[in-house]
Amino acid sequence: MKFFLPTTIPGFFLIIGLSFVSSYVLSPRNEENFEWGYLGSNGPAYWYQLNETYETCKGIKQQTPIDLKVEDFTNSTKIELNVTKPTDLILLNNGYTYQIQRSEGTIEKPALYEDATLKVDGETYYLYQYHFHMPSEHHIEGRDLLLEGHWVFKTSSEQDAKVAVLGVFFDLGERDEPGLEPIVEIIDKQPVEVNDHVNITISLSEQIFKRVKTVYSYIGSFSIPPCTEGIRWFVSSDVQSISPPQFKSLKYVLKYNSRFTQKRLDCGEPTSHDPWKPNID
Repeated sequence: MKFFLPTTIPGFFLIIGLSFVSSYVLSPRNEENFEWGYLGSNGPAYWYQLNETYETCKGIKQQTPIDLKVEDFTNSTKIELNVTKPTDLILLNNGYTYQIQRSEGTIEKPALYEDATLKVDGETYYLYQYHFHMPSEHHIEGRDLLLEGHWVFKTSSEQDAKVAVLGVFFDLGERDEPGLEPIVEIIDKQPVEVNDHVNITISLSEQIFKRVKTVYSYIGSFSIPPCTEGIRWFVSSDVQSISPPQFKSLKYVLKYNSRFTQKRLDCGEPTSHDPWKPNID
């Protein structure tokens, strides 16, 4: 599989990338106004203690994210992703991440994007919202990547609807990711304030959906409180490229917003951590 073939990044990009990592990855979020966060006493290790509705975060069944093995992608789950018609979208800063959703609906309950779908096993899921974590929450052979996007889908707008999430990795490459440019342009001009939003014209979903070819599927959870379980995950092995300037801009606003990997109940954690490098699209 191409995901695990070696790739070569020119020294210029590699040096710049490493300097960005050392300068930005460990920068803390301003979290004193949030009930939960990613660092310190309200970080992931303590989520289950912060609110009685977060007790699931200590794990009943399988929690997310997990550390994946190379072999996990050998039997790819067949899914169909499609966007048939564009719609009006907003870029929202909810205090934890930058999130993209339809302009209709509310922050807590976005409207379903019924023209963006994930189909699997004869069932159709509709795009609810998508957002980003830095560094990636899922790992491959013990390694995280620079960024992970989560496309959240639901079978309907009902509260008990089934939920599926597509996880897509981004890592430092030689070129920009065109689909991310509208977000980067907004950040570079004026970052969105917490609990505020701006209108955005973006085709990231259309572009990414065409490139997703190999996915590993498992039943996990939301990776943020209340850590609801029973979520169907599809993690893609097709790594997308982001350029050093894009990484710098996204890091400025996302800082560190990643949960640590959770114990795999199938005892499938990598044991050897064989070295590998992603082949970035």
